[in-house]
Amino acid sequence: MASADRPAGRGTGVFGDVSGIGSSSALAAALLLLGLAILLAYLPAVLAGFGFVSDDFMILQRVRAAGGLRGAAEFFGQPFYDYYRPAGFVSFAMDWTLWGMRPAGYHGTSVLLHLLNTWLVFVLARRLLSVEMAVLAAALFGLHVVNHEAVYWAAARFDLLATAGGLALLVLTSSDWRWRHPAAAVVFLAALLSKESVAALPAAAGAYVWIVRRERASEVVRLFAWLGAAGVVYAVLRQASGLAGAGGTGKLPKLAVLAVLLAWQLMATHKTGEALRNRFRGLRGAICAGAILALAAGGVFAWSSSHGTGVAAALRAFGFDALHLLSPVSPEPWLNPLPAWLGPVGLAAAAALVAGAWLFGTRQVPAFLGYFLVAALLPVSSMTEGSRYLYLASVPVSILVAWAASSVRPRAAAPAFTLAALALVVFSWQVRVKGRDWLWASEMTARAAATIVESAGPGCRDAHVAFATAPVRTRGVYANINHEALAAIADCRPASVRTIIRTGYDDPALDASFDGDRLVMRAASYRGGFVTTPDFQRYATRIVPGIALRIANPLGWLEAAPEGEGLVIRQELPPGASSSLHWFVFSRGSVRPLRR
Repeated sequence: MASADRPAGRGTGVFGDVSGIGSSSALAAALLLLGLAILLAYLPAVLAGFGFVSDDFMILQRVRAAGGLRGAAEFFGQPFYDYYRPAGFVSFAMDWTLWGMRPAGYHGTSVLLHLLNTWLVFVLARRLLSVEMAVLAAALFGLHVVNHEAVYWAAARFDLLATAGGLALLVLTSSDWRWRHPAAAVVFLAALLSKESVAALPAAAGAYVWIVRRERASEVVRLFAWLGAAGVVYAVLRQASGLAGAGGTGKLPKLAVLAVLLAWQLMATHKTGEALRNRFRGLRGAICAGAILALAAGGVFAWSSSHGTGVAAALRAFGFDALHLLSPVSPEPWLNPLPAWLGPVGLAAAAALVAGAWLFGTRQVPAFLGYFLVAALLPVSSMTEGSRYLYLASVPVSILVAWAASSVRPRAAAPAFTLAALALVVFSWQVRVKGRDWLWASEMTARAAATIVESAGPGCRDAHVAFATAPVRTRGVYANINHEALAAIADCRPASVRTIIRTGYDDPALDASFDGDRLVMRAASYRGGFVTTPDFQRYATRIVPGIALRIANPLGWLEAAPEGEGLVIRQELPPGASSSLHWFVFSRGSVRPLRR
């Protein structure tokens, strides 16, 4: 059985020692088989004609307006809504130059980036584990179903690129290359310019230098100085684009946590901090017990006080993360809308993390991976919109599982590796299943655009389109139909597009009809997932099963009421609105016209 702790320490080049599995040819064969397994999981949907969906069209519109690579400088000077991700847009511009509007090329690039990240996971894991366990870690990451959204959805390219830069940062940090610090700063800057979700990775890099390499404080200071310089360059560029350099006041609590982590690492590596470190080790059990009690108190506060909504939201978010990262099957059918039991799951997961820190906090590999996980989750700790936010966090989880597998006793090795093999098979099957959902979303979007053109006429000139219901996260994939999608697919440019109800994961059979100047919608069975809006801009008002709702919007009053196990929705309309607007309803997986 491989050693549980195999820190690389010193003597490694940029890509480290990759010997093992009998011979270099056996290793190459293992990695080749893994690459083929990933391709077999992801490519069928691409080859079947998987097109663009949702935000893809918004990105393509910007790239097209800039003229592809000829306008690359524009991406660095202007934000995209509230985001600053110029490196990601340069990547899309390269694809635009090569493929135009042919989606297979874009999806092929995403799959190749995922293969690159899988190889980088192997290289990083090899610094910590035996080569066999490093291959297992790479396989768990490469086939984990949590990553389907980042790979399948072209618009999630930002996560793939940022993770590639973040992993390159850690690989360089773990090497003995002379220029590792400036090179790490360059790839960190590239990662930040792809997506801001890697902003806390200096804490993971510092943890490697401190815990695994056991370097002195001067090495940590040099690393932080270079990475800090990259962060300053990013903030200046972001500020110049018109956005707040540090992301605004809402990011201050997360920045404060990051500052505490970095300060702790500097103190821990300095010789004057030895007494404090020793005292901390002696009190580790008491500190962990106190943390668990604090979590329990936070849970009681969250569910018993009207002022505990922030704590409750944080616990739900952590439960969302834990289920996605640890479940062998996609948990999305259970989580839309977010159920009440997700908070207790998050509380239990947080308590388990604290218990793991107590049990394994003195072991090099799990201690480093703990910091890595915190650094990956901190910037996205409030995100529950999709699994792409967990793409980076799946790296430390995959390596940690491989480390745990390497730590089992010989008599338990066979069951452990059988379980790991079964998990990989289930992952692959689930990725294929989600691929069919993404394929459905792109085909549904194309059919919907054709249906709208058929009703509104060629070009949809001066047409006002109204959706009684429209998809957003149906089947757990992004499928919303926006202006940019209609223009790109069908050259349809209506004067306006309005949606009354957005649907979630479920797609209940919905009967819709006009009753005078009212629109009436009925679902015989309703489990939740519908959201509506007071202004046709912010869709945050949930229609909760079993609870009546009355809300005003620009069309008039909307009333939703339970009807047995189902739901009835009545929308008041201005005089003539039922005939002057082009109405559509999404039901049973497709968009159809709604006529009087």
